[in-house]
Amino acid sequence: MSPEDVANRYFAAIRAKDIDALMALYAEDATFTLPNGKSATGKAAIRETHLAVFAAGSPSPAPLATVVGENAIAVEIEARLPDGSVRNTANFYQLDEAGLIRRLGVYMRG
Repeated sequence: MSPEDVANRYFAAIRAKDIDALMALYAEDATFTLPNGKSATGKAAIRETHLAVFAAGSPSPAPLATVVGENAIAVEIEARLPDGSVRNTANFYQLDEAGLIRRLGVYMRG
């Protein structure tokens, strides 16, 4: 998978709240870090984190801009929260040689 494919599938799975499609994108030993600094390592912990975000009424992300590298992609995002407010974040994906997410960091912007 290309970095663009990974990002597109990631956002489709987030919008659909499809945990199985989402987890298929992660490497077994992946790390996922949220804007508050909370980090999860390994697919089981990442699954729990995503399920908790889904249960809390996860945001609806709209990618605005991307920067693509050989095994990485950065995506600027506008995320609409269930209460109607908007948060701007940036996702940084580092992919392994198979094209799976090895590291994903989500950072708040401005």
